[in-house]
Amino acid sequence: MTTGINEAVREATQTLTPVGTGRKRFIAAFISLLQYDLSILWRSWIVRFWFLLTIIGAVSAVLLARNYSDQTSFFISWALVLYSGLGSFVALIISASAISSERPFLGVAVISRGIAPTPYLLAKLFSRSLTILGMFLIVMVPTMFIVQTQGLTNDMETSGMLLALGYWSLMLTVLVFLGITFSVMFTNTLVGVTVLGVFWYMGLMLLAAAYAGDLTADGVLGGLPLVLQGESRLVEISTILIIGGIPLLVLPLVATRIVNSRDM
Repeated sequence: MTTGINEAVREATQTLTPVGTGRKRFIAAFISLLQYDLSILWRSWIVRFWFLLTIIGAVSAVLLARNYSDQTSFFISWALVLYSGLGSFVALIISASAISSERPFLGVAVISRGIAPTPYLLAKLFSRSLTILGMFLIVMVPTMFIVQTQGLTNDMETSGMLLALGYWSLMLTVLVFLGITFSVMFTNTLVGVTVLGVFWYMGLMLLAAAYAGDLTADGVLGGLPLVLQGESRLVEISTILIIGGIPLLVLPLVATRIVNSRDM
């Protein structure tokens, strides 16, 4: 891993002259580190295993919708709920270990070559977000539309499906940003993952308790089927976007401030 980071940073700095290239150096370092981190992620067995597991789950959802008369919003709602539980754990591991696992050689590999921590941090934010969202959308988008067209009892609207995809994409992005921030805050990867895991899953349980009607298969889904049916109100959409948008603006600033103030 040390060699890989050195090669990525060397590629970013080899073609730049020492004078008047601050912005170019920043952009080159960001792009090089982004490409390096994306290549590392897609070679990760965790990412590949989860992607395969997601595909198996998607195929199962399609088969269930084609062979059972339950409403399609019921199947997709459960698929999204399961993804928020299991997929969140994968996103949490990938993001919360992003920087803390490389901290022992980060100073030598990056900062000693004249690259500021900021492009390194931004590359991590973008690469981890793109990977998590890519795995989610590549599988979930076609699954939703196949279930909509081939399900025995379809009650989903395209607008509702897109809105649900937007909600889940926002949730996963917030989790990745939280994970990167925790990775900067905690030098010990296990501590960061544990603290964020407790915080995140407690939040999910409180959210489920607040919106679940009862403990039946339909009740625990809350209003998610209504979202898929296109029955969301504008005030609800605006509220969720604001609540999710604030962390996306604040967390990168917090993480950047922390990583620039620490001695690597």
